[in-house]
Amino acid sequence: MIRLAISADGHVSEPADLWRANLPASLRDRGPRVEVHEGKISMVVENRVIRKLVEASPDMADGSLANIEGWGENDPAARLEALASDGVSGEVLYPTVAFFTAYSIEDGPLQAAVCQVYNDWLVDAFQDPRFVPVALLPAAQPDVCAKELARLAPRGVVAGLLPAHSDALPYNRPEWEVLWETAAGLGVSLSFHAGSGRHQAPVRGPGGAVTNYVVTLTGPVETATLLCAAGILERHPMLRVMMVECGAGWLAWALDAMDESYREHEMFVRPKLAELPSLYFRRQGGVTFQHDVVGVANRAMTGDRCLLWGSDYPHPEGTYPKSREILDEQFEGVAQGSIDAITWRNAVDLYGIATPEGFSADAAK
Repeated sequence: MIRLAISADGHVSEPADLWRANLPASLRDRGPRVEVHEGKISMVVENRVIRKLVEASPDMADGSLANIEGWGENDPAARLEALASDGVSGEVLYPTVAFFTAYSIEDGPLQAAVCQVYNDWLVDAFQDPRFVPVALLPAAQPDVCAKELARLAPRGVVAGLLPAHSDALPYNRPEWEVLWETAAGLGVSLSFHAGSGRHQAPVRGPGGAVTNYVVTLTGPVETATLLCAAGILERHPMLRVMMVECGAGWLAWALDAMDESYREHEMFVRPKLAELPSLYFRRQGGVTFQHDVVGVANRAMTGDRCLLWGSDYPHPEGTYPKSREILDEQFEGVAQGSIDAITWRNAVDLYGIATPEGFSADAAK
């Protein structure tokens, strides 16, 4: 039985004019903006079109995003109403287009300013305790990421977002230590969202749509493995990390493959770990999924603590508006303790998100 549903993955949109209205004047001309290019609503940054969204209709001629389906509701009251209609009591809020925009910026100070403007808007707009705003971190500069977390933590921010991949500055580089240490010390978890940090469509032509989607979903496997095998989670035992919107079916295999590789190639392994790599992810990591019967079936190998359900509202690949129906289907026959852990308890434990008035977590044990 689904006693409570809290989504560990939802998406929100910033106002279309957010950066033009709030960036410092010296950065505004190169900052993100929404324009019509070649008949399509497009995101432009540093005077480059970085993402074409949808065909522009006459009522979008000014670059308005108001009528773009699936862009992401940014009115808190309307959002809560939509969640309630879906049987969901709260959610963790990730960007929609803002993270593609921010992570395409080549200038470090501009990227930092763009993230700061977005974060201030997000935290100000979504103060209801049923929301968990996730800070957008300026990944080009790990030390600036740490400073941004430290700036936001007193405002109640408990999660920060990084790209799933950081090819220019891989996550096993020593420059990232300042962020791992800061996040662990502040009790802020770090999320790595599928589809960010690398091109989402490496395959063109026949089969591309399906292949690219699968490749995108499995992208965080590399990062999850690196965080374990490079000793990052071992050195920072209080650091929590989340692989977001990547499904959970791959996790059992990846944990086993990490351990097999560590044992069979021990002579090449650096650094040497006190435990097998999988232990660190089971202890400190997690993944979110929408509908993943394989991931649910494999929980005996992964443990319940690593799994968090998310609706991905309002995106079309998500479970809205049939989340409760889909949850009932994929958790049929699962023990109640596992259902509770995956559908709400893990999110409450990690993020401190509020449960509905009158709901007792203790009574639900």
